[in-house]
Amino acid sequence: MPVDYTLTIRTSSKLGAGTNAAISVVLVGTKGESQSHLLDKRFHNDFEAGAVDAYTVKTDDLGDLLLLRFSNAGGGVGSDWLLDSVTVTATGKLWFFPYYRWVLGRSTAEVLNGIARLPQQVEHERELAARQELIQARRKMYPWRPAEATAGLPGALDITATQPLPKDELYRGLVDGSYEVVIAKTLAAIKLHMPVLSKAWNGLVDIFDFFKSIELPKLAQRWQDDYEFARQAVQGISPVHIQSVTSLPEGMPLTDEELRGLLPPGMSLPQSLAAKRVFLLDFEILGDVPMFRKVDKHGVEERRWAPASRCLLLLDDSHQLRPIAIQLGRDPAVDPVFTPNDSQHDWMAAKIYVRCSEGNTHQMVGHALRTHFVAEPFVMATMRNLPDPHPVYKLLRRHFRYTLAINEGARKGLLDAGGVFDDIIATGGPDQGHLFLGKKGYKAWKLSDNKPRPDIERRGVLDPAVLPHYPYRDDALLLWDALEEYVGGVLGHFYTSDDALVRDTDMQHWWKDLIAHGLPLEKLPCSELTRVSDLTDILTTVLFTVSVQHAAVNYLQYEHYAFVPNAPLCMRQAPPRKKGVLGANDIEAMIPSKSQMLWQVSVGRALSSFGDDEEYLLHEGGWREDYFQEPELLAIRDRFHSRLRAQSEAVKARNAKSAVPYTVLQADRIPCGITV
Repeated sequence: MPVDYTLTIRTSSKLGAGTNAAISVVLVGTKGESQSHLLDKRFHNDFEAGAVDAYTVKTDDLGDLLLLRFSNAGGGVGSDWLLDSVTVTATGKLWFFPYYRWVLGRSTAEVLNGIARLPQQVEHERELAARQELIQARRKMYPWRPAEATAGLPGALDITATQPLPKDELYRGLVDGSYEVVIAKTLAAIKLHMPVLSKAWNGLVDIFDFFKSIELPKLAQRWQDDYEFARQAVQGISPVHIQSVTSLPEGMPLTDEELRGLLPPGMSLPQSLAAKRVFLLDFEILGDVPMFRKVDKHGVEERRWAPASRCLLLLDDSHQLRPIAIQLGRDPAVDPVFTPNDSQHDWMAAKIYVRCSEGNTHQMVGHALRTHFVAEPFVMATMRNLPDPHPVYKLLRRHFRYTLAINEGARKGLLDAGGVFDDIIATGGPDQGHLFLGKKGYKAWKLSDNKPRPDIERRGVLDPAVLPHYPYRDDALLLWDALEEYVGGVLGHFYTSDDALVRDTDMQHWWKDLIAHGLPLEKLPCSELTRVSDLTDILTTVLFTVSVQHAAVNYLQYEHYAFVPNAPLCMRQAPPRKKGVLGANDIEAMIPSKSQMLWQVSVGRALSSFGDDEEYLLHEGGWREDYFQEPELLAIRDRFHSRLRAQSEAVKARNAKSAVPYTVLQADRIPCGITV
């Protein structure tokens, strides 16, 4: 007996998502499949961007629907079609088919039933075959880069002229266009509104001229203040270095006399250390990293520096941090320890060098490596091994949107020879110190290092009694706990025992692919994927990394780096070896040139921009892409969002009383994934 199937088809609202190509569909169910039906309504422009179109297909009873096979006849420019989802109703039944991907011109795509199932739960052979066919096709679309091309770094997608980035991964524009466009517009705006300078460039003063037409970073008015310097250690662009210390670092000689007037009244340095009032920022990782060194065709040598500096901070009686000692190297014979008791120029220079050291470490290790590049193997393993109906695919997919594209853009535009980093950072240049630094950071890294609570505890600053004001810690831990409950709830719904995970052939293939091509086994918290608790731990860490941690180390880049004297990414003079010899002109010669400052401002602005289609952890009106429809899973999602709302309100309440708000880890400002 014929049945009327009503297909309600939602086309993405993104620019260019619609198509004028002929679209046809075949319905496939447990009792067979329909003939191909052309989806075309008279006097109607089908499949426009943002449109919701309904069509009726009359065919024999197909039983329970397994998949929809769409064919795009192509024919002309812009024939590709970005399909969001399809809802099918018939005789009181409803089926949901989420897709959120392109159906390319002159191609066919099978959209599988949206019910989440582990492979061992699939009962019909046709559905199982469709899942396997999807994975085989994806493995061709997402090949691993050859091992020699990523030696010393995480595995990555192989992109060549003949194997381009899949269209599903193409980068979307930011509010002002792509991030390259944001850079170009910022450069143009600065140059257009800058006066022609008849005098020599003074970066400490003339930097203000950059901001005639763009916003001035708020810290520009207070960047020289010691309390501002210390504030950035707990809520700045790289708030993961501060550690509590109870003894002086080796090779850092310091006496009470040198700190006269700087310690709490009645306390000596040993007493302050014992009382856990002293903290350390240490950039030892830079010690053997090659720095920029290049000789031009005229024989003129250009050099840049970012020393292996370290800084002691003191928690004073007002519970505020301030820096009390800085050493711009590790050898006490040649690297003096500077304090606020030294000359104004000595102390200012010392702080600037520390920020430069932090910036180079942050860009290559804390940001590029520990968020962008360690996430890519998980994107690859997921796309290559998990079909759309797999619950782990559904859990992860929204958090991986655009990551492959932005990583490739970063490699080409920032990191490769001739890229922006060659122009502006101390570790760039012919010797590729920035890549050396990234590999060095990766060698010492494990996935568990990205878990906030153990990391913060290892650094001795988990207890608010030790470090009262540490917004990064307080915000990140609430978000980790919410994510852990969410991930654990979703996985627990499907994996009712560890045996269910062992029998999940898709996840076992995912694991083998990950350790063979993405991350060595020693980087991971377990040697085999046999426990649901281990999978929960891994996936929570991944989601925390791509959302919370990336937000923490990315979206303050304009505020932190754009006023370049606050945090230059290179110093053009070697660190001072003696005290009392620096003047104002010496500092002007140390900090970046006018051209380098222009690039640093522009890149910082671009990398701090949000997309016009950004999706946040706590998204107004709910997430745009629905993957789960099961009531139990929607309840888990709603509980997650409820916890995020509570976190957001707590952040807002704290910031209302804060002189300098910390908003990047507010749940409704954190993108779901690495999108820039």
